[in-house]
Amino acid sequence: MEILVGYAFHRPDSAARAAEGAARVAAYYADIPKRGGHDGSTHGLHVWGSDDTPWPAWQETGSVRVASLHTPVGYERVVGDIAPTDAPGPLAEAVRRTPEAFVDLVPPFTMAVLDNDRLELFTDSAGLGRLFQVRLPDGWVWSNRPVAALLFAGTPAAASPRGWAFAAACGWFMADSTPYEGVLAVPGATHIVADGKLCRQTTSRIEPSTLWLTDTLDEPLPDLTESTRRLCPDGPRPPLPLVAPQPNLIDHALAWHRYAEGQTPDLYAPIPTESAEITVAYGHYYPADLQTVDALPLHAKLQVFGRHLETALVPATGPSEAARSAVAIQIEHVLREAVRGGIEDAKMLDYFYLVERIRRASPAGAASPQLLPAFVRTAFAHAVPVEQTTRPLRRLPRPRRVADAPDRDQIESMLLAVEGFDERALSTLWAASVAGASSAAAEATLRQALWRATFDLHLTEVNDHLPEVIRPLAPAPRPASRPEPTTRPRNRLARAFARRHAQ
Repeated sequence: MEILVGYAFHRPDSAARAAEGAARVAAYYADIPKRGGHDGSTHGLHVWGSDDTPWPAWQETGSVRVASLHTPVGYERVVGDIAPTDAPGPLAEAVRRTPEAFVDLVPPFTMAVLDNDRLELFTDSAGLGRLFQVRLPDGWVWSNRPVAALLFAGTPAAASPRGWAFAAACGWFMADSTPYEGVLAVPGATHIVADGKLCRQTTSRIEPSTLWLTDTLDEPLPDLTESTRRLCPDGPRPPLPLVAPQPNLIDHALAWHRYAEGQTPDLYAPIPTESAEITVAYGHYYPADLQTVDALPLHAKLQVFGRHLETALVPATGPSEAARSAVAIQIEHVLREAVRGGIEDAKMLDYFYLVERIRRASPAGAASPQLLPAFVRTAFAHAVPVEQTTRPLRRLPRPRRVADAPDRDQIESMLLAVEGFDERALSTLWAASVAGASSAAAEATLRQALWRATFDLHLTEVNDHLPEVIRPLAPAPRPASRPEPTTRPRNRLARAFARRHAQ
């Protein structure tokens, strides 16, 4: 695991405040060694993590400090033939001079550059390297780990209603939302400049459609073989041992929250210590009647594709109406964004996959050349939307049921009321799970609800690392049992109407 924290404070006590924040981060991530850090008068930069690759996580050259997350496959296209150990400084100089050159690096990769009291941060073209930001009354904190950003800022961790509404309905945190209130995801292809001397901050971004669309059908693709060999001379890393799931689902969910910080849940899987290369699944969301829909006028096509995505993403039972509405609005926003970028056919569904599912549903992992803009442009230029064939039905295996967990009684009490979910629907799904009659989709909804319910336990752990004076109050205890539904008394007009129709 690697952790980057950059900050821009605008108060005289910035140095002491930064030292306290760095101490809280180091205490929470106690097993991760620190690689470097520097605190200016108002701006600073710190990085923790392993240093077992040729690309240094931290490098200082005079007043310039460079912190990197992951390895930038293809960096030679930006700085020329330089050894990886010597390249962070020249790369930082090059992308500060020409920020758009950063998108030529293979995701995931995130870089931060501190020059005196001027901090610059760069995200890769797909945003896979991950960068989050916390806005404070007197400054900003950026990090690739939301918890690190909150602890450094000294801000209590709380659940984000907006983020968890998305997660309840579709399973991930859409747009710039995150599981944590006040923490936002920085988009891909973004360049942030926080200048302490000018007391000014600017943010610029290259729109995804301009990165991924081209009129050239025969764009040459970069050869990344030599760059990959330089950065990974021993070849792919051998798989590291996985942490086996704990018998109790609540304990395992809490362990997952510590690792993924609210994102990418899989309650039955062992916790990974390293992620695989992420690939692009073109046509992932194509409907079976694609040719018919693609022939419709644009406004009708947008409506059909929007409803198709809602059906594919949102379970029929479980999420609240507010959560469903939030996802529907975001789907429409992304599809219209694709149209504004010049995509008017089924490729807008691929665009949705790239800007939403890829970054939000997958943790940063191995270098993914397929997400380099040149590869995506070539795929968009040559891809012809193909109608999906209907696969024959096959008998699905019996789903693993949440109600079969050893800690089912505690799980039941946690699922009484879960933010983003309809209480009656959850009650029905739980009863079906207890009876052994639930479907795989129903069990997935219950797991997602348990994921949200256990997040509160994770928040308590995080806030225990804050000073007592700023810790939030303990949440109210949950009811011991599910309240019986009450029947509201009908008024006189309703009773008369019922009697008339009962005769």
